[in-house]
Amino acid sequence: MKINALSPIGIFDSGIGGLLIAKEIQIQMPHEDFIYFGDTKNMPYGEKSKEFIIKNSMKIASFLYKKKCKALVIACNSIASNALNIIHKKFYKKILIFNVIDPVIKNTIFLSYKRIGIIATPATIHSNFYINQIKKYYHHLDVVQISAPLLATIIENGWEIKKINPIISNYLNHLKSIDAILLACTHYLFLKQEIDNFYHGKVHLIDIQKIVVQEIKKKLNEKKLLCLNSTYNRFPIFYTSSSIPIFFEKKVQILFGKKVFFKTHIFNFV
Repeated sequence: MKINALSPIGIFDSGIGGLLIAKEIQIQMPHEDFIYFGDTKNMPYGEKSKEFIIKNSMKIASFLYKKKCKALVIACNSIASNALNIIHKKFYKKILIFNVIDPVIKNTIFLSYKRIGIIATPATIHSNFYINQIKKYYHHLDVVQISAPLLATIIENGWEIKKINPIISNYLNHLKSIDAILLACTHYLFLKQEIDNFYHGKVHLIDIQKIVVQEIKKKLNEKKLLCLNSTYNRFPIFYTSSSIPIFFEKKVQILFGKKVFFKTHIFNFV
């Protein structure tokens, strides 16, 4: 399969979480086209089994590969922490593969802290992926992690912030005396302001979107696949695995405007 700088980037997540990664791609690489896939039928992935996550994410990755994407961006921590090795083995040397964990873990920003908190889905916490990776690079770090099983679901369902705040506080009360916090689920990035307010601006929120997309841009440039001058304007395409949820559609239009395409692709999921 031939790919070039004009080929799109494929981005996938269990739902809306990866939209903020897609938006950052649009900001940092304005000439790039992308195809986004949100598995809205099966979201959230945070409480799914490892086997479920692997089988479903492989189907989505294969779908985006067949769309002739030049890169896959796994914009879901639950997928990256449970299925990255399998996806990598299948598509290695066929397509560039990026995820939202490795660029963050390897970033030198961690050298500035002594104690960090990680808030993630149960699937990510149970994988121990973050802890194992952090220990490889930062022996000095004290890491505290907690599972927040409700957050992804209530974000997808469009709860009002005033209803979400008590739930956020309940979780974050278990993450005190930290220098920085890592929001290890892209859904939680929609709550950055509320989390910052909880800590009164005294705990650094690691800027996942910028770090991840900087790495994507760097690698695409190295491989001469970075699109510098798009010769025509294509609109972003957003696929869902169910009829398009109203909240998903609204979030897309808030972030990307109304010049977008929505499509539904139904898989025979497990």
